Amino acid sequence: MANTRGIFTLTYVVEEKVPFDDWVALSDVWIAPSPFIAASPNTGYFGGGYTGNVRSEMDKVTYSTDTTAAVPEARLSVARYRLAATGNQTAGYFGGGDNGPDVATMEKVTYASDTTAALPFSANLSVARSFLAATGNSEAGYFGGGDPSGATMDKVTYSTDTRTTVPGAALSAARAYLAATGNQTAGYFGGGSGPFSSLFTTMDKVTYSTDTRTTVPGANLSVARSGLAATGNSEAGYFGGGRSPSPFYSTMDKVTYSSDTTAAVPGAALSGPRSVLAATGNSTDGYFGSGTTTSGLTSIMDKTTYSSDTTAAVPGANFSVARSALAASSARANALPLISIPTPAPAAPAVRLTDGATPSPNTGYFGGGEGPSGRFSTMDKVTYASDTTAAVPGANLSVDRYSSGATGNSTAGYFGGGRGTWGRFSTMDKVNYSTDITAAVPGAALSAGRYRLAATGNSTAGYFGGGRTSNVVSTMEKVTYSSDTIAAVPGAALSAARERLAATGNSTAGYFGGGSPSATMDKVTYSSDTTAAVPGAALSGARYNLAATGNSTDGYFGGGGTPSTVSTMDKTTYSTDTTAAVPGAALSGPRSVLAATGNSTAGYFGGGYSNNIHSTMDKVTYASDTTAAVPGAKLSVARYLLVASSARANALPLAEPPAATPTPQTAPGPAIPSPNTGYFGGGSPGSRSTMDKVTYSTDTTAAVPGAALTAARYGLAATGNSTAGYFGGGSPFPGVTTMDKVTYSTDTRTTVPGANLSVGRYNLAATGNSEAGYFGGGIYPTRSTMDKVTYSTDTTAEVPGAALSVAREGLAATGNSEAGYFGGGYAPGDRTTMDKVTYSTDTTAAVPGANLSAARRFLAATGNSTAGYFSGGEPGPNPYYSTMDKVTYSTDTTAAVPGANLSVGRYNLAATGNSEAGYFGGGTGFSTISTLEKVTYSSDTTAAAPGAKLSVARSQLAAASARANALPETVISSVPIIV
Repeated sequence: MANTRGIFTLTYVVEEKVPFDDWVALSDVWIAPSPFIAASPNTGYFGGGYTGNVRSEMDKVTYSTDTTAAVPEARLSVARYRLAATGNQTAGYFGGGDNGPDVATMEKVTYASDTTAALPFSANLSVARSFLAATGNSEAGYFGGGDPSGATMDKVTYSTDTRTTVPGAALSAARAYLAATGNQTAGYFGGGSGPFSSLFTTMDKVTYSTDTRTTVPGANLSVARSGLAATGNSEAGYFGGGRSPSPFYSTMDKVTYSSDTTAAVPGAALSGPRSVLAATGNSTDGYFGSGTTTSGLTSIMDKTTYSSDTTAAVPGANFSVARSALAASSARANALPLISIPTPAPAAPAVRLTDGATPSPNTGYFGGGEGPSGRFSTMDKVTYASDTTAAVPGANLSVDRYSSGATGNSTAGYFGGGRGTWGRFSTMDKVNYSTDITAAVPGAALSAGRYRLAATGNSTAGYFGGGRTSNVVSTMEKVTYSSDTIAAVPGAALSAARERLAATGNSTAGYFGGGSPSATMDKVTYSSDTTAAVPGAALSGARYNLAATGNSTDGYFGGGGTPSTVSTMDKTTYSTDTTAAVPGAALSGPRSVLAATGNSTAGYFGGGYSNNIHSTMDKVTYASDTTAAVPGAKLSVARYLLVASSARANALPLAEPPAATPTPQTAPGPAIPSPNTGYFGGGSPGSRSTMDKVTYSTDTTAAVPGAALTAARYGLAATGNSTAGYFGGGSPFPGVTTMDKVTYSTDTRTTVPGANLSVGRYNLAATGNSEAGYFGGGIYPTRSTMDKVTYSTDTTAEVPGAALSVAREGLAATGNSEAGYFGGGYAPGDRTTMDKVTYSTDTTAAVPGANLSAARRFLAATGNSTAGYFSGGEPGPNPYYSTMDKVTYSTDTTAAVPGANLSVGRYNLAATGNSEAGYFGGGTGFSTISTLEKVTYSSDTTAAAPGAKLSVARSQLAAASARANALPETVISSVPIIV
């Protein structure tokens, strides 16, 4: 094909395409949506619960339409009830609960993909418990109370998916069956029950910035009750329902956050009394769903409109199944701020230009079967790209059964026949792959109840052969997909009656192999609807209860009984009608009565029986003829005598766009908010590689191990742009050149050797703008050297014209988009010197009017677009400086601002910030310090930020931020042009 991918001119098309008639077929043209920026989703998620059985369902409420739908891919991995949930703008966290024993499990629902995954042990609750409550802000979720943990408060930090217990935030009394909501500064935990059936009106307030709890009696509920639910917005929280223990309540209490007072709002009472319900919402409305009434479970959804304090039932939002003791989360509850979420190209699956068709689903469906507890209608869906399996309840078979047959085309699977408690079935179920919904198709039912049969087919028809009615049969019936009808095809009957066989094939023929017991291979030629035995393709040994799948060239027949259970894998080559065992592809263990399906590259063999019942999934890679178990793809429940289908097995025609090809060309992408965070790295005593991340919106800090420095060091410097921070130089003696790059979006560190400093040194300073960072000064020996790091290429070069006016160490630097200011230091002797680096010319000059108010070294600096703030240092009285000097860029003048002085003198500290405030952290005073202090630029005042303490006290560290030094708060992304 001519090289006409990417952007090109019409002249180029004429030159490259026309002479060779080298065009892409219109049917092969696919289009994908462009990247876009989306607001945080306006939806709520209700998960788990109890219906007589413990549930894992997840229902999604779309607020704009007041409708609810089940989202099977977001089902909890552990069915449970009496759990709690909260979250941030991108994900919900569902923790704790009861599924027989209490659990500590934490699961994360990712809103963008409607998928749920269990988090590592590090995110689990500190103790397994149920009947707890949860709320939080955009940075962390707080899970409090419950049974049996009592008053425990666990904090889940979203950026790291880790849990810590915060004793200072523990509830004022041990209680369970409580509810919680809040805004971005505090959470409110109200009501509940305690020992000996005592009931509470108590309201506990957890202040997030300090991780402390206070009891606010003025906010107590209007009536003591348990089993209630709560949600709210930035101004108020709404606590609704519950019981005491009788009667049930519809009462709605409103907590006004500004006054910490509560009052019942009768107009907002629920549409009926109920308890053990769940609630979430957005900034305008709260949704209270499901629960238990005096007459049993309900699926009802009530909507509370905050502006009018009224509540009404919204029937369209009722749940898919009535249940109680569930939990809920939302991207817009608890006053979570709206955020812009970038979606890269392609922003959604491609569609075919000619007919809008979507790609054939790259999934397999395993349905029915039998296990210790009886027969199953269960349908499991295997996602081949990730080798994961999840139950899809909407696709369950219409009736519990086992020993069916299954095949299908690119859009649907057909599951026919089988046996159940009451005998044989002729039922044909059709699984729609695009919707994961199954329905019986009476017109395609088998002519008689039949089980232990096999099925395969091509894109137009499925062939169901052999099995047992009252006797073993050779019958072949053909399902025509376009009409969902079935008819016997006598000419295609098997060469001999047999049951417990397996089948696969390609687009022209189907192969029915093995049986009870047999090695026979029958070939069904689709074009003539005829069958004949092909002795050369007989299995390597007689066996039955095996499974088969394949691609366009080969079929794979695995497992079975002889009668002893085997792991044998036979490969049938269609072009030669021959079969041979492939030992490398043998199953991971012997088993029979299993099922198989796959795509063009691999086959999946699931379930079965040997000495016990299996949920095992084995993957056969066709290119290498090797098999391995894939633990993540295990069936949701162990079973045997199941069957399977797929849109990509048996050489079914594939609807799929060509592989995307990135071109060298790029285009401007969406405007993306830069991270509103700061990073403090390295330090001493003892060299450290620690990296702490400060979240400015909550004034909280957490270590980010993935961003730790390459090697422990101190006396380094840092700056960066809107996407990454650069940490360079440092000690040990006589100084290193190392440059580490911290990518903010992933909290990961890479070493960029091309950006190493031109000479090793420590006790240097750095600042810069969006294009480049400037690293100046340092020791050993004392230097005036200025290195420029160009971010676009990750390269560093010395710029002699920008050398400092005097060589010195222990200085500090900050600046705006046009110039950087390097102040103070030791040369020898402490200095007040202020040097200004003009970025456009790469030149440096002293600006005496901006000299510091006092000579000092080992200070720190940060600032915004109009001013830089220099503080700390030594020597000085007591004996270190707390002085804050403000450099006004427009006039190149400096003045002390006493109201912004640090609370205590210290040196060897670090600083960074955003457009509103600067954060000065760490350092040494009378001891090594972990404290961070926040300078508010608008008022030139400084206050401690206790929640933002460093994870470990240290000095001689460095700091960078995506929003310091007048860096833009949003950046225009650059996206590759993909064709």
